[in-house]
Amino acid sequence: MLSKKNQNYLNDINNRIKKRQGKINIITTHLIPEKYELVFPNGAPNRIISAKELQGKNTEGSIVHLNGSSYKVVKRLFISRTVLQLHLDNLLP
Repeated sequence: MLSKKNQNYLNDINNRIKKRQGKINIITTHLIPEKYELVFPNGAPNRIISAKELQGKNTEGSIVHLNGSSYKVVKRLFISRTVLQLHLDNLLP
């Protein structure tokens, strides 16, 4: 048998869960890459970096930052479950 204090606590938690269940309807179905393969159309060699090194959103048309340089994401392709290939276009400083 629960004490009245513990029962009130459990009721409060159950009420909070019920309130949030209707609000949480976003499910992430895309994979989160661990590494990026960077492809440069200007002829610079491709390279693979960890996801932590790239700053910014990896969506097409967005701007990302890498080692103080800014690039525009032209195209993105999933190579494997953990590697996302980004085609980057240099931006003028």
